[in-house]
Amino acid sequence: MKRYLCIVPVVLALCFTVACQDKAAMAELEKYRAQASVEAQNIETVRTFFAELNKGNAGIINDLYASDSKYYSPSNSPIPLTRDQEIAQVKTTLTAFPDMTYEIKDIFAAKDRVVVMIISSATHKAEFMGIPATGKKASIGVTLVYRFRDGKVVEEIEDADFLGLFMQLGMELKPKEPVK
Repeated sequence: MKRYLCIVPVVLALCFTVACQDKAAMAELEKYRAQASVEAQNIETVRTFFAELNKGNAGIINDLYASDSKYYSPSNSPIPLTRDQEIAQVKTTLTAFPDMTYEIKDIFAAKDRVVVMIISSATHKAEFMGIPATGKKASIGVTLVYRFRDGKVVEEIEDADFLGLFMQLGMELKPKEPVK
């Protein structure tokens, strides 16, 4: 009988230890699920953004971006744009390329970021960055990184093949004359 009385506390301690470990594992699993849900929501926001741009809706930026968001395009300009400046730029681009389409090739999320690789295709119908309309079709690859806060885009970094675009529009790359 004494033997059984010694075993009962050991069994209770073991059950308590297992139960505590199970709670910790469940808390970790719930944390993982919550992060996966946020990442899935962020991916869906980026998909919605491109679906709306394919319809010519530059105003979608007002809905999906934070008012203090910044847009960076290091291969185009070292100065970041505000949300309103980005809307204006998108409208200018859609005017020059009214049939612009964005095809998502790959998209993934990690923590508060979404990375998307797209192919952007269109016909050059109006002046763009000083280049008069050419009527030529062009396609370029673009990689974008979005950073989210509270479900809104707060930062967008774009790396686009502008040189490839300009060459498709008929521009030539020539070296400058040497300074004498």
